[in-house]
Amino acid sequence: MSWPLPISYLQLNVFWAIMAVGAVALIWTFMRSRRSGDAARKGKRSTVGILVQSLGFAAAGFGPLRLTLSSAAASSVLSTLFVALFGVSAVALFISSATAMGRNWSVVARTRSDHQLVRNGPFAVVRHPIYLALLLYLFSLSIAFGHLLNLVIALPLFCVGTIIRIREEEKLLRAQFGDDHARYVREVRAFIPGVF
Repeated sequence: MSWPLPISYLQLNVFWAIMAVGAVALIWTFMRSRRSGDAARKGKRSTVGILVQSLGFAAAGFGPLRLTLSSAAASSVLSTLFVALFGVSAVALFISSATAMGRNWSVVARTRSDHQLVRNGPFAVVRHPIYLALLLYLFSLSIAFGHLLNLVIALPLFCVGTIIRIREEEKLLRAQFGDDHARYVREVRAFIPGVF
């Protein structure tokens, strides 16, 4: 397999369109979740997890682009379908998860005194669906840029960052919700349904 893989403007433009929709969704979620009030607890290591996940995204996108494919080429159409499948799924999962979380959502792990343990929507299937959405987005990015080989570095970085963040969030939720959270952990997987 050559690196980077040849790509077309079609798959790249579809990715940028999905990224724009994702950015709007992120801004909407951030604005919607802002409120005054005291944070009960903040996860100290959550920022480290965010940084490591970001390094995973940087690794997935790092490198030159080979924009040599015709948009009508079979490999371009197939790649574009995968970019769209992963990217649209990521944005849809993020939006549905953020909607279910409401004002509980935050970039950095934290709980508030009025925090709720959300178990509806995507949270009925996995405890951390937004990280699953980010994983799907990572795949979309890698395919769009023709950097599938970069996943050798990007995926481990992303997974380490995600594990750090999951542990921080689980610790905060366990402290706030006790037995209710323990029951939720027993009943619903953390990240990938039926796996982890």
